[in-house]
Amino acid sequence: MNEELKIECRWLGRQTGSPLDRAFYADIGLAVGNNWLTLLEDQEASTVTNHLRGCAHRLATWFAANWWRLRWEPETRSSQKDADWRIAHSMASAGGGYVWPNVIFASDGDSLAVASRPRMKPAPFEPIRYLNQMVARITAAEFERKVDAFLECVLSRMHSLGIEDDTLPELWSEVLKERRDPTASQWRKLEALCGYDPDDAPAEILELLIADKARLGGQALEEVAAQGRHSTAEVLQSILDLASSKTTPASGGFRGKMPKLTSLQKDDANARPWQRAAKLAQLARKEWGLGKQPITNSQLADLLGTTPAVFSDRTKAATPMPIVLRTETDDGFDLYFDRSWSTSRRFATSRLLGDHLCYFNGGRLIPATDAKTSRQQFQRAFAQEFLCPFDALLEKIQTDQPDDEDIAEAAAHFDVSTWVVETTLVNKGELDREALNWVA
Repeated sequence: MNEELKIECRWLGRQTGSPLDRAFYADIGLAVGNNWLTLLEDQEASTVTNHLRGCAHRLATWFAANWWRLRWEPETRSSQKDADWRIAHSMASAGGGYVWPNVIFASDGDSLAVASRPRMKPAPFEPIRYLNQMVARITAAEFERKVDAFLECVLSRMHSLGIEDDTLPELWSEVLKERRDPTASQWRKLEALCGYDPDDAPAEILELLIADKARLGGQALEEVAAQGRHSTAEVLQSILDLASSKTTPASGGFRGKMPKLTSLQKDDANARPWQRAAKLAQLARKEWGLGKQPITNSQLADLLGTTPAVFSDRTKAATPMPIVLRTETDDGFDLYFDRSWSTSRRFATSRLLGDHLCYFNGGRLIPATDAKTSRQQFQRAFAQEFLCPFDALLEKIQTDQPDDEDIAEAAAHFDVSTWVVETTLVNKGELDREALNWVA
């Protein structure tokens, strides 16, 4: 994942519009690698070009105003219908009367997905039609470098032309100042993870997250914020109630002990989370002597120093996600589930186990959230490969066109949900992505 983000800007002359529109009118192009996000058809001129004509100042202001949410806020389950999320993440919101492309940026913390989603039927009055539908991924560092350079280009032109406008310079100066300040940066990051614009988040939510950082772990609380969003206070309070319970474990919890690995996995800086997760799961199965066979409830319980009843018990804890709370005993933990189905509990347990093996940082909390962060991607990929190894899955299915019955039999064999089997096959290119009915 070393693709380059290009933000090109070639200045043009213009005689109409506001002073800012005239000064910053330009051919603007965005691309990831050689794929142009701004590829368009000019329907009046009957030509195709890689650049749109618009006001670079408008685009720069949009990047500056939404920088924190672009950099840290992941895609949500309701992002297609969430107007607030789309205003902060879709370039189409840059405004000013220009027809900007529907280019969407969504962060997982370590990298950003960049998607071009042109409308299939543009409005009749729009003179241009965007053509390129694509999804790419860039590193977070690449996003920061190229957006910074674009802002510097616009501000440099503003200075050279002597244009008086305090809004953009002050806004960008504040963003840069906050990025250099660890305390301010952490505050803005938490705001973004909770789905708020700068200074819009209730202070008590952020103070609660920061106050419990030392006890539960800062990275874990960021994952909670990414799922909880505007309801983070309520989500976090349910976890704190379990953490402060005088009963050990609290109602609905199970006591156990996390296993260790003696082998060390070589870290590949260029590998995506799911690639690292699959390798770690394969290493764990090998070291623990699990081979390619399905992992039974008894084997999984033995690994965790607990009882198989963990997976058949129907008692649920008052938490909106599966979590582990480490105890004061070395590798000891209390495990809490939000669902009662055995396959859900096995998958959640494996997610938390993978997280423990990879992300151990001394924090007490390990959450398994629904957020689309790199850490959660890692957890899910680890659980898939750990419970349902890809090679063993292919041997079980023995067809390159599995039907619903093949998938159901494989799911029963490995004691996982059909979704786990389908996702594994899709991610490995053995099944069309449409099989998951994913929302683009």
